[in-house]
Amino acid sequence: MMTQKAQDSPAAAAVLTCNGTDALLQVKYTITEDEWDKSRVVGYTPFLHLHLNGISYQTYETFANLTDYQACLPTDECSGVLVGGLPTDGYKLSFDGKVIDIGQTFPFDGKNSVTSTEVGTCTKPICKDVEALLQIQYWIGGKYYSSQSYRVEDKNGNTILQGEEPAGPYSLNNTYACLPKDDACYTFLIGGTNQYDPLNTPSPPSYSVFFDGKLVRRSDSWLFDSVQFGGSCKPSCNQTDESLVEFFMYDFDGPFLYKKEYEYEWNLSVVNRNSTASFANGVVSQGPGISPLTHKILCIPKGSCSSFYISAPHLTTTYDDEISLNPAYTLTMDNVTYRKVTWEAPETYGSGTDNQSTNMGSCTVGGLCNEQTQDLFDLQVRTKAEFHETHSFTFDKWNFGYSAVKSWELKYLLRESNYINHYTRYNLDSTYGVIECVPKDGCDLSFNITAAAASQVESYGVEKNGIQLNDTRKVKNHYSEDAFMTPFGQNCPSPSPRTIPSPSPSKSVSGGAIAGIVIACAVAVGVLVFGSIWYEKRQNQSSKDGEGEEGALRENLL
Repeated sequence: MMTQKAQDSPAAAAVLTCNGTDALLQVKYTITEDEWDKSRVVGYTPFLHLHLNGISYQTYETFANLTDYQACLPTDECSGVLVGGLPTDGYKLSFDGKVIDIGQTFPFDGKNSVTSTEVGTCTKPICKDVEALLQIQYWIGGKYYSSQSYRVEDKNGNTILQGEEPAGPYSLNNTYACLPKDDACYTFLIGGTNQYDPLNTPSPPSYSVFFDGKLVRRSDSWLFDSVQFGGSCKPSCNQTDESLVEFFMYDFDGPFLYKKEYEYEWNLSVVNRNSTASFANGVVSQGPGISPLTHKILCIPKGSCSSFYISAPHLTTTYDDEISLNPAYTLTMDNVTYRKVTWEAPETYGSGTDNQSTNMGSCTVGGLCNEQTQDLFDLQVRTKAEFHETHSFTFDKWNFGYSAVKSWELKYLLRESNYINHYTRYNLDSTYGVIECVPKDGCDLSFNITAAAASQVESYGVEKNGIQLNDTRKVKNHYSEDAFMTPFGQNCPSPSPRTIPSPSPSKSVSGGAIAGIVIACAVAVGVLVFGSIWYEKRQNQSSKDGEGEEGALRENLL
């Protein structure tokens, strides 16, 4: 590939001469210096990328750097030309002497776009009459870390197409396949380690799925996603008497860094009063040659209270060091998300956990909890369909715990990051739930959410043992932010500050405390007896020594 900046040559008007198998690509910049100044965004540098068996990369730090570009490219290959950080009317593209239209546009810096234009021989497969064309378009954006994987399965769960994200930032991958369209149903699956917030990420990753010329799904914010397409798709579960549980997991660390084979064990149980029955169980296998993306659909009796348990593997490297894995996973039931986290597992060096349990569905205090010592906490959050504000960066925007205490552990018995953490995001127009058994301490406990977070959701509700709690008060949290507190009881008085709460439902004194009191009393009595004896002996000795010495002792004490 022969390249040249036109204005760097002795004659600025000189044009490259290409050989018979190449054609000339020209990028001419028409933007004025005033338009350049108005379009610039601090922290973002305009650029030109050329993708063809490698990357030709030009950056434009100043207007003076913005010189026209030309290159000879093979006509029998497909090349990608990307221009970012400039108004789309500020440059023109031509190839083989013909002006070409700018192709796909993607967000770049909040004001300007990145455009991706294909030149050369860029053909799509020609499908048979009984087939339809599948196109998966993946744009990596300005992302420099995390990982993504996607695949397409047929109706029997067999993988028929698999792809990885493009290499390097600002890259676009197009994957094509001709698939049978009669009596067919396909599932597109995608997942990774991070979910990007488009409002906080000016150039987020995005994907689009097209089938038979129609857009199936497009998104620029996901942790996991799935969509079915084809003319013969049916609901995965019987919608009349079954609930759908969907489990996604992505474990990038294991198969690529540690090169070991291992398994996560999982179990889905249906929980009824005084009984728990395992409904389904299995393992998530990981290791070299195994896709890091796992997806399972489970159909359980409708209206069930279910509990999903997952345990982390315990492995050692050749140096006998503990391995800390960081899989991302989600759990939903009937379109309510109950867990969406990056999980630090197993427990290593005092952090992380060996296992996690997630309650889902229609649970009751009698069916899930010990009614004598526990209450049922049930939180539901509904997000807005549209969102125009950046997210608050406050850690744990909601928490549940003891109301007026200094102990962090007791104040945060439950917290947002256990269920939705900072590597993941809330999706728009979605429902999230938390169901847990908590100590039976009534008004000593409360649910707290920052005012900023409350304004960013469509609605939220807290239930105690199936009863909606409506006694919400405005307070200041320990970050001095405005917050809303809902006491976990009925007609609760305003809490008074105290240092140590009683975390146990029992208000009686424990056996250990009684023993301590008895010992302390015995010691006190012993001291009094000893003092009495010593005083009596002293008095007797003083009477024998005589009056003169007694007067001298009194003088010294005074």
